[in-house]
This record gives sequence, structure tokens and C-alpha cells, in this order.
Amino acid sequence: MENKGRSKIEITLSGAGGQGIVVAGYVIVYAAGILEGREVVQVISYGPEARLGSSRSDVIISDSPIAYPKVKTPDIMLIMNQESYNKLHNNLKEGGVLIVDTTFVEGVQEESAYKVPFTRYAREEIGSPVVANMMALGFMSRLTGIIKIESLKQAIQDKVKKSFVTLNLQAVEKGVHLAEDFINNQA
Repeated sequence: MENKGRSKIEITLSGAGGQGIVVAGYVIVYAAGILEGREVVQVISYGPEARLGSSRSDVIISDSPIAYPKVKTPDIMLIMNQESYNKLHNNLKEGGVLIVDTTFVEGVQEESAYKVPFTRYAREEIGSPVVANMMALGFMSRLTGIIKIESLKQAIQDKVKKSFVTLNLQAVEKGVHLAEDFINNQA
């Protein structure tokens, strides 16, 4: 699903509190809005628990003004925990892109879903599970073309806590390579 000729993209990111869902949404908004000059909006929602409760970040990217800020049927959905999958996967637009972190999500029904154990890869290959969100963003960005990889990396350098920049950039690169593997295997 390359972003060619699309004037508006609706994205839902969802997972457990502490998985960096809000930060991931903010990085997309900064990359698309500030660095690429597009119209953007982000709506954030949390469960009642501060950690491990449900967390969601809806982002709309558009080439024209955004009249309504809520995502109804996302074009792209990233799901990083079982509770979010159970609640949200049916909301995906027909033909949309579903990306699932299989470290924490089982029983994915959609054959077309991209099933990747982001958190396990982040822990084993980068050394920290906290960068799974950025690995997923690298994957999503390369797979869909919603934002340029260079914009994503610049947004991380500009907006992520300095002590985590290097790990996050490594995670983005890993996500890009994972997406390229999927793309090459489909060809």
C-alpha cells in the first residue's frame, strides 16, 4: 500500500501503556506535519491504568485541511497487545494494512495481516524491548510509504529523549529491513 495519490491516511496505533504508542504517534505527526509539511492531527486515549492498560493514538495525515479529527475506519492499524487486537481489528478499512506485534498477540484472523514479533526482536537484536514501537514505525513507513524514512529518523533525533536516540534509530533500521523482506518475498 504505497501512499501514491492518497490525499488522506487514517492510522490507529494501539497497545498497552508503556509500549510507546503515544510517542510513536507523536513521531509520525512530527515527521509528516513539521518535516514534510502535511496536515496532521493526533487524538490520544488511555485506559484507566497508567501502565499496561490500553493506550491508543489515532493519527490522520492529509494533503488538505482535516475537517474531522477522529479516525473511524483506519487505512493502517498497528496493534501491539491482545486487548487492542480483540477490540479494534474489525475496525480496519477493507483492504487496509494490519500490522501486529505477535510477541503479545495471538490468534490473528486476517491472512493479509503482517505478523511480526517486534518486541521480541527489539529485546533480542537491539537489546531493549522499549524500542519495539520505533521498529514497528520503521516497518510501517517502509511498507506503506506514509512518511519518508529520513523524516522518521529526523523526528526521532529531534523529539526522542537523547539517551534513546541511537537505540531508536537502530530499531527503525531493523523495521525497514523486516519490511523489505516482506516486500521481496511477495514479489
